[in-house]
Amino acid sequence: MKKFYFFNCMLAMMFAGALSLSSCGDDNSGTEDPDVPDQPITPDKPSEENAMSPTDQKERMDNIARAFMSMTPASDFKNYADLINYVDETYNEYDYDWDNVSSWARNSWEAIRKATGNKTTKEYGDYGSIVYTEYTALALASNFTGHFRANNGTWVKESSKANDLQFTFTDQNAQTCVLKLETSGNVKKVYVANFDEWQDDEWEPDTYRWYEYYNRTKCTIGVPENIVLTLTQNGTQIVKTTVKIDIASLSGENFDVSKDNITASAVIEMSNGYEFRLSQAAYSGNQKASASYSMSKNGTKLATVSIAGDISGIPSCNVEAFSKGDFDFDDYNTDNATAKNALVKIDILGKLQLQGVVKDVRKYSEYMDKAYDNETDENRFKQWVNSANELTQINLFYDNTSVKQAEMKLESFADSDWGGYTYWEMEPVLVFFDGSSNSMFDVFFNDTDFKQTINAFEDLIDRYENLIH
Repeated sequence: MKKFYFFNCMLAMMFAGALSLSSCGDDNSGTEDPDVPDQPITPDKPSEENAMSPTDQKERMDNIARAFMSMTPASDFKNYADLINYVDETYNEYDYDWDNVSSWARNSWEAIRKATGNKTTKEYGDYGSIVYTEYTALALASNFTGHFRANNGTWVKESSKANDLQFTFTDQNAQTCVLKLETSGNVKKVYVANFDEWQDDEWEPDTYRWYEYYNRTKCTIGVPENIVLTLTQNGTQIVKTTVKIDIASLSGENFDVSKDNITASAVIEMSNGYEFRLSQAAYSGNQKASASYSMSKNGTKLATVSIAGDISGIPSCNVEAFSKGDFDFDDYNTDNATAKNALVKIDILGKLQLQGVVKDVRKYSEYMDKAYDNETDENRFKQWVNSANELTQINLFYDNTSVKQAEMKLESFADSDWGGYTYWEMEPVLVFFDGSSNSMFDVFFNDTDFKQTINAFEDLIDRYENLIH
């Protein structure tokens, strides 16, 4: 168990995003989230009066991009970055003593492991065998509670009767910070993985075989209804992550991706006014999947990305299979796995909306592969590209209207000549109301028209990178 593990994980959850293996319900008490896509917008053709020219649209996109960047400066996150840098430099596992945390974690783990008394032998070669001693473990949040305080170079355990997990430390300004993880509500058991831990090996001269001995622990976790992770600085909350869990959607201990359901939502609230929200991330085995992720600042929604689709053909596979060292997708029949009516919606500042629908994701992928398989045959290449285009409808809108100002398609073009053959490529193009089209990367978003915006974006990225040194 890494000494820095718990602390780093908790901070990562704070600052990296709403990441959760749990399922959860939204604050709307059963109401539909408007950001989660249901049906695509029915596009209206623009009239000659309200149709925007390519030049007008370049200017509009340029202004939107600049507005977005001006609202999300790297300086907004400097205080958080300074704290992260200080924590990484001061409380890392090399410069700070984590032995008490490691002992607590090991003791907590051993307390929930129960030996079944069974030993199984698995043949793995002509001259060797693996012998497993089997255990079971039920990991509940209540098994991993305690209060730790950073004190003169070491973490000191302050309480053994705590009902949450806390780390108290000081920041670069000698202010007291508390990182706290709490859970509440009912709990649902879900089997997630087998953990193998090597113990020993020995040579048996009578049988001329090597024997390797492992402990194998079948681990089941208790998924709680609510998870709250908070970070306070000098008594003021600076980050709060809340995950709500609809455990009723978990039908049994062995979660099968082909038939079981999971619903997820989470929100990260920061004291600088930013909020990152994952709304109604729902999965229903071989039926439907959807999610919506949004970013807002001081109540103004900056960006939203939403997806939905009808899924089918997913083979039976329990979650624990993904943790196996020999897991291989080829062991499962995924020939019919696909998503149909896959919908993606992107909204920037409520000023620009991009909506895409792929009627059949598997067929779309197959058509693309077949096009590249025929990259020296112009007719066949174009045929497969056109077939892929027939499965898609990707439209561009502005200001939340239903007026389609451009449509995205794939276009074929001769890329190079080599060895007496002409090789064909494809690239996305924007098709406008007047029938004209621009290559998205070579013509529309070119380095000349968007030079200042591209430079500003690169500078913004550099500033964010420089925050974490």
